[in-house]
Amino acid sequence: MKKIFFPYKIREFQEDFLKFIQFGIEKSKNIIVEAATGFGKTPLILSVLIPKAIEKNLKILWIVKTGSESDRPIEELKIACKNLKINVFGFSFRGKKDMCLLLKDLKLSNKVNHEEASLVCEAYKNKCQYKINLEKFNDFEWLIKEPRLYSEILNFCIENKICPYKIQISLLNYATILALSYNYVIDFKINHFMKNKIGFKNSILVIDEAHNLQQAASEVNSDKITIGTVERALKEAELLKNRDLEGFLDAMMGYLQKFLNSMKNEETIFQLNELIWKCFGDEDSFKEFCEEAKKAGSKLRRQRLLEGKTPRSSLYHLGEFWIKVINNVNIDGVALTALKENESLTIEFTDMRAGELLNKLWDEFNSCIFCSGTLKPLEAFAEIIGVNNYLGKVFPSPYSKENVAAFITKGLSSKGEELADEMAKQYIKALEDFIKALNVNLAIFTSSYRIQNKLLTLGLKEAIEKYNREIFIEKQNMSGGETRELIKKFKTCAEGNQKGVLIGVMGGKFAEGADFPGKQLEAIFLVGIPFEKLTVKTQLYINYYSKIYGEEKGRYYAYVLPALKRASQALGRALRSKDDYAIMVLGDERYIRYLDLLPDYIQKTVKTIRFEALFKALEEIKASGLNKN
Repeated sequence: MKKIFFPYKIREFQEDFLKFIQFGIEKSKNIIVEAATGFGKTPLILSVLIPKAIEKNLKILWIVKTGSESDRPIEELKIACKNLKINVFGFSFRGKKDMCLLLKDLKLSNKVNHEEASLVCEAYKNKCQYKINLEKFNDFEWLIKEPRLYSEILNFCIENKICPYKIQISLLNYATILALSYNYVIDFKINHFMKNKIGFKNSILVIDEAHNLQQAASEVNSDKITIGTVERALKEAELLKNRDLEGFLDAMMGYLQKFLNSMKNEETIFQLNELIWKCFGDEDSFKEFCEEAKKAGSKLRRQRLLEGKTPRSSLYHLGEFWIKVINNVNIDGVALTALKENESLTIEFTDMRAGELLNKLWDEFNSCIFCSGTLKPLEAFAEIIGVNNYLGKVFPSPYSKENVAAFITKGLSSKGEELADEMAKQYIKALEDFIKALNVNLAIFTSSYRIQNKLLTLGLKEAIEKYNREIFIEKQNMSGGETRELIKKFKTCAEGNQKGVLIGVMGGKFAEGADFPGKQLEAIFLVGIPFEKLTVKTQLYINYYSKIYGEEKGRYYAYVLPALKRASQALGRALRSKDDYAIMVLGDERYIRYLDLLPDYIQKTVKTIRFEALFKALEEIKASGLNKN
């Protein structure tokens, strides 16, 4: 094996992993690897790539789903540099929203999105004290003497009163490794920035948690508006005294309200041509309206910026949204749908073309490494995200019956459009037995918020409270701050007498974005399988994928695989190292037929029981002494 920079003792299967990555990189191949959480993917991949990058003068771009996850590879780089006495610089990169000190001074940092943050930066570029101070700064020695987390760079810049974002741009010249969010690479509207600064062809791209790519690619190209957007745009037009815009917006408002009142189902396909014909007469008039709305919105954004307000405009967003729609609506793989919720109307533009959009991107890099704990079947993953010419391998997890006790419960299922009251009560009975038997920090992950709400309505919370547990409930649209605070409080329960019960949703922030090592989470109950509700949009996805990949694969790729990946991710929250132990209950008898899509530690340890026998089975586990607690 060639030279590697691995700072830990090599464990079972890790040497095979290292050799596999080395072989692929030497051949400049794309690599797809699945290995469970706790396997050591991050330090293993870094240990192979660092010597290769140094030898060939390459950059390593490590991309993650969100900016908050970008510190992880840099933390591992710090450990490698310290333990192995090597000098390799890298840092975690954040956008202007997180790195602009002027936004903090203007009290706008928590009020703007990334695009609006750039607008503020542009407007103040000639009078920003932090940018002016930066012109005299040339002392990078402290910053580049070791790998840096974004927070270290930010704090250094606060102390020196210089622009953190611009410092990051300068640091790109010194960095061998750069960790940043997916969007800087997969969003074609902004990826030219990194392409020009770093040079993709001179870079090895690592896509962490790559199971998120399908959804992430769709999200960067999708958008939505509501009736509220049109209402606010109308008020802005009145403020600007733009009578032409007022007239068109009034007509659009009336049309959308009638459309909402006529909707028989909660979701339907939205016909753009009908809106154009009834409100604008022809397509040219509609396009003129869109451009005028954007122009007027830009004027309003500048005006609000001068007043020290958030530079946001519904006119601008509305114009931008309809321009995107009219330019793409006839392309195969995009959809325009209308959703009725809480007596309001949402018009959503969805781009389903993950493979088509990403296919050409991967060839721009020296090599790409796609890694996650939930990618299998690898052939399906590669096809969905457009990867050709790859080497792929699924590595065994380090977990066995010493780490996991798993059950699939017969007699429980979330199958159907709605969860019947009788089935909901059976779930509550099983969950009560689960909690009664296990006095540990545990999580209940439901297949949807709809099912979560049903269980809570029928008495789940009251059933839990009988056993003196503190309850933490994930709510839709929770802010990042609320999420962090709730997770922090839940984790502290592990050390106290009153244990915590976390109620979340598969695919949500707790089931995918959080780590709970050791005693922080020792048992998980999955309520149902998180299949998407068969809405109009879900059916459009299935139809499009069936057209591209064939009918059998279409449903499998668009509907089955995403659900089982969400379930697998939720299960993985409780296993973060080979020393962890967890009890896992898969509360839906349909999991039996999808065993091959679940983690290998489930396949190796799972038993099938009736849900009524769950309490007895859990008591037997405790009596056997398998649970290390």
